[in-house]
Amino acid sequence: MSDLSITRLCAAVRTHTDYLPLTAFPDDLLPKQRVEAAIQEGIPQEHLIVVNPADSDLPELSDLALAAVGVPDDDQPLFLIRSGPLRDPMVTLLARMVLKFGWRGDDIGITHLDELGGTVGFELLDWAVPSVATVLICDEPVFADARVGAGRFATVGLRVQQGPGPLRVLDVGEGAPGSFSDVEWRFTGAGACDGWLDVHAALSAGDVADGDRILLHTKGPLREGWLLAQVVEAAAVELA
Repeated sequence: MSDLSITRLCAAVRTHTDYLPLTAFPDDLLPKQRVEAAIQEGIPQEHLIVVNPADSDLPELSDLALAAVGVPDDDQPLFLIRSGPLRDPMVTLLARMVLKFGWRGDDIGITHLDELGGTVGFELLDWAVPSVATVLICDEPVFADARVGAGRFATVGLRVQQGPGPLRVLDVGEGAPGSFSDVEWRFTGAGACDGWLDVHAALSAGDVADGDRILLHTKGPLREGWLLAQVVEAAAVELA
């Protein structure tokens, strides 16, 4: 990878309860592989519920994350990394955000990364980011357990630049991570945002020291990926 760095890290999280029974959807609408994977992950089919694709009255988490990152004065691009079989992951939401926030630069939607949006997605950003860009990584679990009755929706907002910065992205890959012996922090989760939410929490608490290496490991029901980062100057990473 070339030298990508993160200067600003923001998070928006919400407990989402608007799920419907699996029987409310036609069999051909939901990817069979994903349904089977959710069952294999421990949710019995009779308790499997699916996110309601209808629009909600609640504010989009992507709007909240973008507002936290801030709209720049220049014409840097906006990347929206969002996947899902039920909702249009790119066109509708992205076009509305561009209009609402008056975004001046290009807007690019990245789909089909599923749970790897927060790790392997940086391979695409590596060559797509010109000098600086704003990146939104959305994680809206399609399936939940009716016995719990909710899922965790999250969007992470990042300002990413080419060249040195306070939080450097060193490497990414698909599959299980190798044995990195010099890693001080390891964050593992099933969703695209899980690792970044842990990084945000650790930086907010002041637990991360300059020079620390961080391994983000996403292990979803079907795909697995990782990202290795290094904290150059923890206090200089802007958080919101």
